[in-house]
Amino acid sequence: MESQPMLWVFCLYLQVIFSPGSSEVWKAKIVSHMRAMTDSCVVIPCTFTYPGNPKSATQQRAIWFEKDDPKKFIYDEDQSKVDNSFKKRTKLVGNLGELNCSLEIDHIKDHDNGEFCFRIEIPKLNQYSFKESCVVIKTFAPSSDKQSAPTLSHPHDPVEGSAYTIICSVYHTCPSHVPTLTWSHGTRGQIITMHKDSDHGRWETQSILTFIPKQEDDHQEVSCTVTHRGNKPLKSAIKLNVKSKFSVLFYIIIPLVVAAGTAIVFGVLIMFMRKKYKNRITALQSGGENGLWSRLSRMSRRRHPGNYQDGTSRPERRSIWSRFSWRSNGNNSNMDVGYRANNEVISTGGQKASKPRCPSPKSNPKSSANSGKGRNNDNYNDFADANIYGNL
Repeated sequence: MESQPMLWVFCLYLQVIFSPGSSEVWKAKIVSHMRAMTDSCVVIPCTFTYPGNPKSATQQRAIWFEKDDPKKFIYDEDQSKVDNSFKKRTKLVGNLGELNCSLEIDHIKDHDNGEFCFRIEIPKLNQYSFKESCVVIKTFAPSSDKQSAPTLSHPHDPVEGSAYTIICSVYHTCPSHVPTLTWSHGTRGQIITMHKDSDHGRWETQSILTFIPKQEDDHQEVSCTVTHRGNKPLKSAIKLNVKSKFSVLFYIIIPLVVAAGTAIVFGVLIMFMRKKYKNRITALQSGGENGLWSRLSRMSRRRHPGNYQDGTSRPERRSIWSRFSWRSNGNNSNMDVGYRANNEVISTGGQKASKPRCPSPKSNPKSSANSGKGRNNDNYNDFADANIYGNL
């Protein structure tokens, strides 16, 4: 029996927590800024909460008023209280029982600019004006706004005989009177129309056209026309660049196939060469003393000065000129070759030989020009032979 009161307390606690609106305060969520197209309509999204249990729609009264002049009503259930400039142009599209206070203003005028707020009145309970959450409306003419015209998007250029899709989209603020979209090629394809809520008081209408382009469609325009409520049509167009099947095959498919085939052949060739020379590469890398790498290493060591592995020194490398001008470094040599004086005696194998003397220019003065001409050929040849042997 002692647990029964505790169970009742726990149930009341859960009811307080999960009861809708029981822990809420006076609060409204309204879009802060909106742009309204003249002669069209605008819907102001609005939701609200208040303390206590929720009431039905008949137990509540909604009022929209101008913030600068709270007595200027733009909406009231009693149309006699609505300002003359908004009479029969405003209506509540939200359900107060669902805490929705959305308002629609139709046939927008250029003087509908201003800041407007929402007020809720609950008879025999309370009333509250949400002046901290108001919306600022700014009107515009569709002819001066690029966003009013439709936007065309397409993924790529069309190909002759293949299905092609173009999307025409437009943003607006009037979901109760959505704009209409029409195509210049509408009779040749399939059209799908979609409507999306983009939040913040904006909606999007899309029209998707799918058709089969022909060769005669090349360099032709495809247009999409939008008609907003109470406004003139606005058109956007794109020019088609239809590609023939032959050009697609020749410029796209064939190069791709050739590139893929080349890559495959090159890969197979590399795999074949690797498999073929795998054993040889292994032998080169781990051939031991008789391997090719070892042989090349020994040949390389022979070509460079230094010591062998057993510690013996390598012979000194000599240039070609040093071989011709080699001199003995000791007494074991039997020959000494070099440049010597003309009258020096050369020792060869224990025997002495005199080097022929080359006459000096000072000891044999030149004869005069006249006498030079008269010298005989024998004397001239002797002098040449003596000069040659004297340089040895």
